[in-house]
Amino acid sequence: GGSWPAYPSGKSWDEASGKTGSGKKFYHNIIPGSAVKSEPFYVAIITPVIHYCMGGLKIDPDSQCLGKDDKVIGGLYGAGEAAGGIHGSNRLGGNSLLDCVVFGRVAGQACCKYMLGADMKDVSLADLSGGGLSGEVTSSKLSGGSYEDTMNKSAGAAGGAAGGAVMNGGGGGGYSLEEVAKHTSKTDCWVVVNGQVLDVTKFLGEHPGGELAILTFAGKDATEEFNMIHPPDVIPKYAPDAVIGVIGAGGGGG
Repeated sequence: GGSWPAYPSGKSWDEASGKTGSGKKFYHNIIPGSAVKSEPFYVAIITPVIHYCMGGLKIDPDSQCLGKDDKVIGGLYGAGEAAGGIHGSNRLGGNSLLDCVVFGRVAGQACCKYMLGADMKDVSLADLSGGGLSGEVTSSKLSGGSYEDTMNKSAGAAGGAAGGAVMNGGGGGGYSLEEVAKHTSKTDCWVVVNGQVLDVTKFLGEHPGGELAILTFAGKDATEEFNMIHPPDVIPKYAPDAVIGVIGAGGGGG
């Protein structure tokens, strides 16, 4: 029982309204008519704690991980929550933009320099984006390509298909969309992709995305959805036998 000071630390910064234990008041902004003054107050000592565990890796300004002896561990880099936060060990700082983006970029550059050495070249953002900075993405000028390059090529293939172009592959005669629309079951599933007619019945169980992803488009033209997430060589590479013909005159039968 008894009176409790608002700031029991005894530090100089809490002495402006009186020394510790000098009768400071609580809840001076009390709603008129409330019984808060007559009710008991429960006091607890609040201790700062770690908000959540993060960090553990000690890094240098180049994002290189350091060992217990503070020596660089060659080829090992850290950034973001793995290396803790710049705000301190008990703050939600490990996932800040500075930690993840800035030091992530530093780690990437340092890693490339470690791997490539003198072969590392400076590349402009315009070249890296394949023209994306100007609003027209074509393909990256970097050798080796990237996922963005693949998707750009895929989009190009889709545009060509709309004009009658078809990717190379096997297949027989022409089919109409009406004919394709008859094959919509798990035991008889056809789809159209970039002008090609595919019988994917046997491929359903092998599809990494599951059967439903294909069955949703059974008997339909899935070109737009397909090209959004697949590179252009997927069918020739993984399911060439699924191609049974093309959309066009001539009639296929089935």
